[in-house]
Amino acid sequence: MIANFLIIYFAFSLFLVGICKKYNLLVDNKIEKHKKYSSNLKCYSIGGILLIFFLSYYFIFISKNYTFLLFLFSIFSIGLFSDLKKIHSVSYRFFLQIILTIFFVYVMKTQIISTKVVFFDQLLENNFVNILFVTFCITILINGVNFIDGLNGLAIKYHLIIYLVITIFFSEFVFENQLINYMVVVLFILLIFNLSGYLYLGDSGSYVLSLFTGVFLIEFSNVNPAISPYFIIVLLWYPCFELLFSMIRRFLKKKETYKPDTNHLHQQFFKFISKNLKIKNKLAEHIVVSLGINLYNLFSILISVNFIYNSEVLILILFINIFFYISTFYFLKRKNY
Repeated sequence: MIANFLIIYFAFSLFLVGICKKYNLLVDNKIEKHKKYSSNLKCYSIGGILLIFFLSYYFIFISKNYTFLLFLFSIFSIGLFSDLKKIHSVSYRFFLQIILTIFFVYVMKTQIISTKVVFFDQLLENNFVNILFVTFCITILINGVNFIDGLNGLAIKYHLIIYLVITIFFSEFVFENQLINYMVVVLFILLIFNLSGYLYLGDSGSYVLSLFTGVFLIEFSNVNPAISPYFIIVLLWYPCFELLFSMIRRFLKKKETYKPDTNHLHQQFFKFISKNLKIKNKLAEHIVVSLGINLYNLFSILISVNFIYNSEVLILILFINIFFYISTFYFLKRKNY
């Protein structure tokens, strides 16, 4: 069944790329400065369409979870309007994300049950506080993934690592194995087209992918309370910290915290690779940078797998990751100027 799905989904993806190419649809011309680091080939912001197509099929015909699908489709719509340049304001998109997330978290009764911190867990017993905290976590993840989507392969590889680790090491813990197996296939196909320079996740794709992953991992943690919640944080630390660090960095420099720039870690790494390795093929540079960053994340996650019940070790790994990120960022920044 998986093999048949792979062939059908690949053929549909190829067909959609062909349609966009023929009729010049959903072209991302990379006018914005921060997008100059992505492939200079003409590519199409159809990653979100391909994702929502698969998720619609699954949640309508298999799991029949219409509420979650409506949540995913609502976030997808915000991203799609952004991709189509119908919503230009970053703050307006962020406002819409918050309102939608609060509403659906309340309706779906999505909760973070435990943080292993007694005082905070007592606060989370209040439904209103819990809704706000879940909303905060989801919106941080959504926008963090959108930040790292500026480089071909980076965001998709990162999520592919998460789902492969879950599939390989936690199949007995997962409540929907079929869904995760299909998601691995979908991400693998999207990665092929993304690294080829034909497909771009865009805001719609990064929003849908990160929202799905965030809600799935919250439920995964709730269903498996013995697993430390800090393992989930280690799985998602990179895009979340990318956003938080970028906002702090901009705030200290008295810049608008929500405006895109070209000083993210992956962009500094890209500048360093371009300057020192002098790789002529831009897509090859993307592969090197996205592979380098994700190999570190894979290494961190694989270590964490051995300590899924030990919050103290997982917190230590998290701090090591943050230290490594900051050290690498400033090292690359010095080398680039």
